[in-house]
Amino acid sequence: MSSMVDPRSPMETPEPEGRQRLYRVRGIVLRRRDLGEADRIVTLLTAERGKLRLVAKGSRRTSSKLAGHLEPFCATRLLVARTRGLDIISQAEMLESFSHLRERESAIAIAGYLAELVDALVPEDERHEAVYDLLFAAYQLINDGGDERLVSHIGEMGLMRVLGYRPELSRCIVCGRDIEAEINGFSVEGGVVCPNCLVGRPDARPISVNALKMLRLIDRGEIQRLLSLRIPADVATEVGDHLARYITRQAGRDSAARRVVAELRLE
Repeated sequence: MSSMVDPRSPMETPEPEGRQRLYRVRGIVLRRRDLGEADRIVTLLTAERGKLRLVAKGSRRTSSKLAGHLEPFCATRLLVARTRGLDIISQAEMLESFSHLRERESAIAIAGYLAELVDALVPEDERHEAVYDLLFAAYQLINDGGDERLVSHIGEMGLMRVLGYRPELSRCIVCGRDIEAEINGFSVEGGVVCPNCLVGRPDARPISVNALKMLRLIDRGEIQRLLSLRIPADVATEVGDHLARYITRQAGRDSAARRVVAELRLE
């Protein structure tokens, strides 16, 4: 149930951008931490303003009207008040709770990993609507019962693409040769490496034909086709290993959440 009961609220009729003290955003909750005795700092990925850290005053109280709309991974519409410090959430309205996602430990782990990845790669106050749309779609797929391991890889590759870290999957990153259907390499420095250039490159590991095909399908956004396929466990594991190394290189650090996913044997 929405905490906004007045249809004429400032959220619906904001002042022109640039003059307003209040602004509205759609956001997905990435993480939260306690502040003082009753408040929280909530980190969200918003469609309009990128990643924001906002104060949710009183949200730890059981009587709070904000608390239910600021659960981890939920999508919510916010009315936010500007301050000289961290901006303050004035009103919140749930857009999508992804409630089924919370019913499975493995789904929570995948959602947490994707949230951590977005938090690591997206800077604050820089608009990335495509990332918001991607994360929303990934959570929707998980919520609808999609293959969690596959959805995590779709999310990973999607983030690499929209944030400018997309790996090359068709031509050797060393010599520029077209990649053929054989055992090639995959480098954390940029993508595929042909067999001739693979020798002596510690940054690259062999990648099977089927794993490269799967990466290309994900990269092309052929989501429904991927979801309809029976992907062998060894291929999914191989793809996961390559993406983990590549993303660790691009993000500059390892992911604790990914290790939780691995412990659940999703990779």
